Amino acid sequence: MRTTTRRGFLGLAGLSVLAACSAPPGPKPGAKATAAAMDKLAALVPKYVPRTVLTPDIAATLPGFGRDGYLTYPPSEKLVDLVTAVPGKGGSYKAMVPTWSPLPAPLGQNAYYDAVNKDLGATIEFNYLDGLTINDKLPTLLAGGDVADVTTLPGWALAAVPDYSRAVDGLFEDLTPYLSGDVSAKYPSLSAIPTTAWQYSVFGGKLKAVPAWPAPQFGWVLFHRKDLWDKLGQGAPKNADELLAMGKAVTDASKDRWAFSDIHPMIEEIYRAPRKWRKEGGTLVHRYETPEYAASVEWMRKAVDAGLVHPNVLSAKSAADDKELFKSGQILVKSDGFSFWAETLIQIGKEKPDFWMEPLPVFGADGGKPEYRMNQDPSYTFIKKGTPKEKIEELLAIFDYLSSPFGSQEQLLFNNGVEGVHFTRDSAGAPQVTELGPKEIVGSYVWLGGRVDPIFESQAHPDYVQTATTWWNTAATMRHQDPFDGIRVEEPGDFTAAAKPFEDKVVDIIRGRRGLDTLQQAITEWKTGGGDAGREFYMKVLTENGRA
Repeated sequence: MRTTTRRGFLGLAGLSVLAACSAPPGPKPGAKATAAAMDKLAALVPKYVPRTVLTPDIAATLPGFGRDGYLTYPPSEKLVDLVTAVPGKGGSYKAMVPTWSPLPAPLGQNAYYDAVNKDLGATIEFNYLDGLTINDKLPTLLAGGDVADVTTLPGWALAAVPDYSRAVDGLFEDLTPYLSGDVSAKYPSLSAIPTTAWQYSVFGGKLKAVPAWPAPQFGWVLFHRKDLWDKLGQGAPKNADELLAMGKAVTDASKDRWAFSDIHPMIEEIYRAPRKWRKEGGTLVHRYETPEYAASVEWMRKAVDAGLVHPNVLSAKSAADDKELFKSGQILVKSDGFSFWAETLIQIGKEKPDFWMEPLPVFGADGGKPEYRMNQDPSYTFIKKGTPKEKIEELLAIFDYLSSPFGSQEQLLFNNGVEGVHFTRDSAGAPQVTELGPKEIVGSYVWLGGRVDPIFESQAHPDYVQTATTWWNTAATMRHQDPFDGIRVEEPGDFTAAAKPFEDKVVDIIRGRRGLDTLQQAITEWKTGGGDAGREFYMKVLTENGRA
């Protein structure tokens, strides 16, 4: 698939119209914080009607969390043309979506845009929001109120911004009247999006978004350059100490080779720090307060002090773009979203056929079972408030087209572009990207629909589908169990706001600008700055849902 994501989708959703210089008038941020059991939201969302086109070669082993795999791409004669009527009615829309790729040729100079827009019967013009700075820019963007006709935002980015309920209510349309109940006859592919993803798209008792990337995702995956790792005599680490020792063995600054990027989020998971809260002794303990979290910070600081982290990563003010360092072999282990795997193999494989990367096998810090975080909340595609009814219906028909499943002619087009222009087929019939393909196609239309995609990138590498499906379905059995699973939480704004200053301090600790002994003080400041208020709110949620 042509999508590009720096990371998966972390955290519960949040948006804000919080002004840059002062709080907005009205209730205190977080005053509208709510929680609802998912089953209570059923009447607001589409009835689930599954839609499968082809039988997979590898079936998911864990319903709802596993991934199917297709070892070969279906030949042209087996692809199904699902959308027989043109979904658009000639409308023209601007859409903002995130990207972590170089910007493609614009509308009017891009054959991919031309082809998909022609098939849609409408014109979608994309504006791209830089994924590396999205957390910094999103509050200001939303506070300005001048949103595009269509806006897609990752759930993990929304979670970093407090007081989101008023933004969603003020900026985006209520889709409940259009999509609640059985709408499978009108929107068959939207109806095939899992119910949980739709329930997460309910804000303040209204269905406000179409879920993008609706299947549970791993927020982070710990990739390594296995080709180089093996050449350097290293195997699969069985615990955190072994990973650190292997990092020391492979690092050689004189050869421009370092073991790690900043992999702290994955180290948290390896140490089994909870995603957010853990129930202990009748109360809730936040992950920041756990010994597992402290151990993960200490491990990462050891890696920095030992010179195992690339200096470009340490000198970056915010998130360093370490992809190219990984591709060139200057970094051997990095965290990224799952899709980074296929994207990189497609990009590098033809030039370097011996290039191979894959996730490290799953392991816990002490050698036991880890708890990898799978995020069930999707990204969200919103329609601008005030859009006329006929335009909303046109956009929903377009979103339905862009939700077409694997095995359809529609997905082949919006994933791969035009045959003979953006891709050709190899001897096995699998699409192979041309030189023009990456210049015109980045994650764009794929953000505007929701599909439970299998693992099928046969153009990535002959071993990719089997290896990736095996890793995913194994890791899914070790997913972290959250005490709030099945509850849609819109959390207090002051609690959400407290996270960034704390995590900025942790970055300083990891990178040696603060001492390890300052972690406890940072936790104390987080508690008084909103953490304890969040604990009180979340305890009330547990009590109201019979889980206290």
